[in-house]
Amino acid sequence: MSLLTLAMLSAVPLFTDPVAQMAAQSMDGQVWAGHQVSFGKRDVPFKGEVRTRTDTWMIARVRHDDDRITLSQEACMVVMKPVAGVKVFMDARALPANDFAFSSNGVDLKGSSLVSWSEEDVDGDGNPGLTVRVDSNVCSGELYVGNDSRTKARASLDGDALRGTARVTIDQTILGAKGACLSVVATDTHEVVSGPFAYAPVGAGATCRSLMQSGWPVDATD
Repeated sequence: MSLLTLAMLSAVPLFTDPVAQMAAQSMDGQVWAGHQVSFGKRDVPFKGEVRTRTDTWMIARVRHDDDRITLSQEACMVVMKPVAGVKVFMDARALPANDFAFSSNGVDLKGSSLVSWSEEDVDGDGNPGLTVRVDSNVCSGELYVGNDSRTKARASLDGDALRGTARVTIDQTILGAKGACLSVVATDTHEVVSGPFAYAPVGAGATCRSLMQSGWPVDATD
């Protein structure tokens, strides 16, 4: 995503014993497949509070630098569960690549991130922000959105894989809309979501397409 800062909360060495250090070094340059699930709640007219779910599948290259692991990643697919009959779509391939870094607090791996963009055309379609397509029997069209997401995460190494949980505070700004209905009803939102994530090593030549075709190798909900 266009502006990304990953500020770690501790400078304690990531791997304190020689065996763990050697294992971490062996990860350097590996390709990992990732999966993140984010659950939230949203108030829907005439239905009340509705639970939301977003699944994101990523591919990342691992870099080990002394006291941290950095995953340089890109999104392969984002799927948002329909809410009250409303389906929302975005082109995950248009999202900018980003880094996700982890360091240790002496107990587990801990980090935070800021992902933010405003009116810049991040998906290159000629509209401000990121284009989100909305499909509903009542109100359909396109929304052009800005985003500010702040994440806190905890994780641990499970063998040579990484598993953890993340809490994300999302502030979304409506920059414009296509569709008379959406132009009237769409508003800025503030939302907090959380859920598990997982990464596992795959072959060096793996791509988003090859992993999708063969069956995604890691499930954050396992």
